[in-house]
Amino acid sequence: MSNKSSASTGSDLFVDGGEMGALMRATDWSKTRLGPVENWPSSLKTMLGVVLGSRFPMMIWWGSELLQLYNDAYRPILRHKHPASLAQPGAQCWAEVWDEAGPLVRSIQEGRPATWMEDWQLFISSDEMAEETYFTSSYSPVRGDDGSVAGVLNTVQETTVKVQSERQIRMLHDLARRVADAKSEHEACLIAVDVLAANALDLPFVLVYGMDQSAQSATLVASHGWKQIDGQPVAAQVPINDQANTQDWPFAAVMQSAQEVTVDNLSARFGPMPMGRWNARTEQAIVLPLYGTGQAAPSAFFVAGISPHRKLDERYRAFFLATADQVANAMVKARALEEEKLRAEALAEIDRAKTAFFSNVSHEFRTPLTLILGSIEDTLARHKPLGGDELDMVHRNGIRLLRLVNSLLDFTRIEAGRLPLSFVPTDLSRSTSELASAFDSLVEQADMRLIIHCPPLPEPVYVDPAQWEKIVLNLVSNAFKFTLKGEIEVSLHWHGTYAQLRVRDTGVGIPAHELPYIFDRFHRVEHSQGRSFEGSGLGLAMVQDLVNLHGGTVHAASVEGEGTTFFVAVPAGTAHLPADRIVQTPVAATRPTSASALVLEAAQWSASSHRSGIPAAPPSGRAIDSKMDRQAVSAAGRILLADDNRDMREYLLRLLRPFWEVEAVGDGRTALASALHHPPDLILSDVMMPGLDGFALLRALRAESRTSTIPVILLSARAGEEAMLEGLDYGADDYLAKPFTTQELIARVRTHLTMAATRNALNEELVRANRELEAFSHSVAHDLRTPLNSIDGFTSILLMQQGETLDIEARRLLEDVLQAAKGMRQMIDDLLTLARVGRAELRRDTVDLSDLTRKVIDVLQRQEPGRRIQFKLMPGLTTEGDPGLLRTALDNLIGNAWKYSSKRQESVIEFGATKANGEVAYYVRDNGAGFDMKYAHKLFAAFQRLHSEKEFPGTGIGLATVHRIISRHGGRIWADAAEGQGATFYFTLP
Repeated sequence: MSNKSSASTGSDLFVDGGEMGALMRATDWSKTRLGPVENWPSSLKTMLGVVLGSRFPMMIWWGSELLQLYNDAYRPILRHKHPASLAQPGAQCWAEVWDEAGPLVRSIQEGRPATWMEDWQLFISSDEMAEETYFTSSYSPVRGDDGSVAGVLNTVQETTVKVQSERQIRMLHDLARRVADAKSEHEACLIAVDVLAANALDLPFVLVYGMDQSAQSATLVASHGWKQIDGQPVAAQVPINDQANTQDWPFAAVMQSAQEVTVDNLSARFGPMPMGRWNARTEQAIVLPLYGTGQAAPSAFFVAGISPHRKLDERYRAFFLATADQVANAMVKARALEEEKLRAEALAEIDRAKTAFFSNVSHEFRTPLTLILGSIEDTLARHKPLGGDELDMVHRNGIRLLRLVNSLLDFTRIEAGRLPLSFVPTDLSRSTSELASAFDSLVEQADMRLIIHCPPLPEPVYVDPAQWEKIVLNLVSNAFKFTLKGEIEVSLHWHGTYAQLRVRDTGVGIPAHELPYIFDRFHRVEHSQGRSFEGSGLGLAMVQDLVNLHGGTVHAASVEGEGTTFFVAVPAGTAHLPADRIVQTPVAATRPTSASALVLEAAQWSASSHRSGIPAAPPSGRAIDSKMDRQAVSAAGRILLADDNRDMREYLLRLLRPFWEVEAVGDGRTALASALHHPPDLILSDVMMPGLDGFALLRALRAESRTSTIPVILLSARAGEEAMLEGLDYGADDYLAKPFTTQELIARVRTHLTMAATRNALNEELVRANRELEAFSHSVAHDLRTPLNSIDGFTSILLMQQGETLDIEARRLLEDVLQAAKGMRQMIDDLLTLARVGRAELRRDTVDLSDLTRKVIDVLQRQEPGRRIQFKLMPGLTTEGDPGLLRTALDNLIGNAWKYSSKRQESVIEFGATKANGEVAYYVRDNGAGFDMKYAHKLFAAFQRLHSEKEFPGTGIGLATVHRIISRHGGRIWADAAEGQGATFYFTLP
C-alpha cells in the first residue's frame, strides 16, 4: 500500500511538466545523486511542482552539490548541455562560467539575501564556441523541511538578442551622427571605422578598400583591429581578377555575385590569427560590396571580422548588411558634399576670374575712352579742330580699343569653337623672324638687345598665319613688358617631328608657385614688376588655346629674378590637323597685320615713358609764359601725379599745369619716394599700376607722419558705388572713375587743395595757440607756485613756533591751510602733466610694463610702509610705447587703485593682461570703493569726480591724463566696476 502510494505521488509530481515532466518520469532517480523520488523532501517536491508548472525559465539547484532540475522554458538556455545537464551538479554543467556564477550561488547557500543581475554577460559553451550570451537572472533560497537553505531557485530570462540589438542600433546611430560631419569620402571612411572600432564584440576587425579608377585593384582606405600576422601588415592593395590569389580578399567574387561573400579559415589564408580579447581567434570574415548612387559596380569593399563568439545567423548577417549600407551611404553623402564643395569652389573661382576679367577689361576700355572723350570734349570747348599730339593720342587709343575688342572676339570664338582657321604650309623661320623684328627698334630704345635666331627649317610647317602672328607677337610683347634690362631672344629650331619656338628673356621671372597658373584665363601674377600694369589677362591663355588648335604644346620655365623662357612646339605634317581646314597652297610671308598696333602699345611701356613729356597747350588755350604766372601756379599748390599710362599722364598734365605745379611719375614706388622726399599738396594716383598699386601707395602714405594728411584722389577704371566705397575705405579723400570730364577733375582737385590749405592754416593756428597756451600755463604755474610756497612756508613756521600756544581750533585751521596749499600745488602739477602729455613727442621703445608697475608699487609702499596690501603682478608683460608716458599712466592707475582701496582692512591690487576682442588688454584691478557704471562716461573727463573730496582727496585730472596717453598710443581705455566691489581699468596698446 505504501509503495503504491509513493509511486503514485512521483507520477503526480511530473504530470504537468510537459517534455521535462515526461523526461523526469522516465528517469530512474534511484540511480542519480538525488535518489528515489519518494525519498525527496516535501519542500523539493513542492518547489519542483511550481517550476514544472511555470512557463518562465526556472531551475532548482538542490543540495550541497547543487543538482539541477529545470522546466521546459529553461532548456534553450542550456544549449547542447541538455539532457545530460538534468540532475548534474551545477559546477560541472556550468564549468566555463562557474567562476562568476559559483560565488553568487554559494552566497545564497550561506543565507545571504537573494541576488538580481540584469543583462549579465556570460560566454557559455555552445557547439565548440564560447557563445556571447546575456541573462537577466535572480538567485533565491529554497528552504528545506527543517527550514534551512536546502537549494537555490534560479529564475532567468535570456536577453542576448535585446542586448546585441540595442548595441548594434546604438552603433548605427552613432555612425550616422558622426559621419554627418565628414567633408570628404576619405574622411567618412576614417570616421566610420573609428565608430565601428568601439563595437569589437560584433566587429573584431574592419577594413575598407576603395576601388581604384582602373578597377583592377582596390586600395586600403581605413582599418581597425587587424593586427600584424607574422610581421606582415594588412594588404594595402589587393588585385581584382577572376584568378585572385587565395591569400587575398575575394573582391572579384563579390563583384561577380553582387552580394556578400563569407571567407572561412582566415588562418589558412593569411597565417595564424591573433588571439582576441575574449580568448578566441577570429577565423571568419564577411566581404560586402559598397555601391555609389546609380552605380552598377561597387566603388568600395567592406571587410569585417565575424565574431568567434557568435553564429553567422540571419540576424547577424542582417547587421553586417545594415552596417555596410550605412557606410556606403556615408561615403555617397560625403562624396556628394565633396563634389558640391568642388563645384562651389569652381564657381567661386570662375566668379573671381570673371571679376578679375571685368576689372581688367574695364581698366583697358575706360583708360583709352577717357583719353579719346577728354580730347574730343576739349576740342569742342575750344571750337578748334583736333590735331597734333592730341590727334596722335586719339589715334593710338582708338587702335588700342580696336585691338582689345578683336582679342575679346577671338577669345570668344575660340571658346565657342568657331574661330576660322586655315592651315597652310608656311616658311615658319621667315615668318617668325619678320614678326619678332617688329620689336627691334623698341627694344633698342629701351637699352636692351633683341636676338633673333631662326635658321631655315627643312620643310614648311602647317599653321594658320594670322594665328601664328598672334602667338609670336603676344610672347614677344610679354617678354618686353616684363624685361627691364638685358636681352630678349627669339629662336626657332627643328626637332625632327616638330618645330619649336623659344622666346627667352632676362626679365623679372615668375615665382615657382605661380607657374602652374600663368596660362589660366584672367590670371595675373601678383606684385610682379613690369613696364605697365595694363593687360586683360587673356594674352597667355589665348596663346595656349591657339597652340592647342595647331595640335601643339606650350610651357614655360622661369627663375624669379633671372628670366623666363616660353617653349612652343608645333608638330610637322598634317596628321594632327582637321582635313577640312588644310590648304595645300604655300603662302608667302606677308606684312604682319597686328605688329604695328602691339608695338605702338608697347612703346607706351618703355622706360622713357616713365618720364613726363612736354605737355601740349592747356585746354583753355592759355600758355604759362610769364614769371608772374609761374609764381601764381606754384602758389596755388603742387600736385604729384602717378599713372603708368604715358598718354594718360600727358593728358592730365595738359589739364592741370595751367593751374598748379605738377610732377608726374609712372609708378607707385616712384610716387612714394617723391612724396616722402618733397611732400606735395595733393596726390592724384591711378589705382592699377605696376610694383606698387594705388591702394598700396595710399597705405604707405598714411603710415608716414609726413604724408599722412596729404589729400589723395584715386583714379580708377572701376566704376560704381562699391568700387568708390572700397577706395574711400582705404583712406582716399576722393575717388574718380574713368572716363571723367575735364571740369569734374579740375573741380575736385581745386576743392581738395582748398580744403587742405584751410586745414593746414587751422593746424598752424592751433600750433601757435598751443605754444602760447604752453607759455601761459608755465607762467601762471610759476606765478601761482610763488604765493603758495609762501603760504606753505609761513604756515609751517607758525605751527612749529607757535603751535603749542594755539588752541585746537586755531591749529586745525592752520593745518587746513597747509592741506589746501598742498592740494593746489598738486592740481598745478597735474594740469602741467596733462598739457605736457598732449605735446610731448611720442617715442616707440620696448617697455616692460610689469617692471614699471613694480617700481610704482615700491614708491607707494615707501610712502605708506604700514599699509596692509596684497599685490598680484603678472610678470613679463611687454609692449611698444613711450616709456615716460606709460610710467605716468601707470602712476595714475596704480595710484588710483591704492587710494580707492585704502579703506579696506587688506587691499588687493592686481596688474595683468587678458584677451579682449582679439587683442591684448592690460588691466589694473582693485577691491576698493568701486563706482556705479552709469557714471562711467564721466571717468576720463578732466575735473570729474565720482567720490567726494573728503572721502578720497584728488584733483580729478589723473584719469584724463591716462586717457590722453593711451589715445596717443593708438589704444583705448575703459573700466568695469560695481559699488563697494572694486574697479578694473582696461587699456590696449597696439
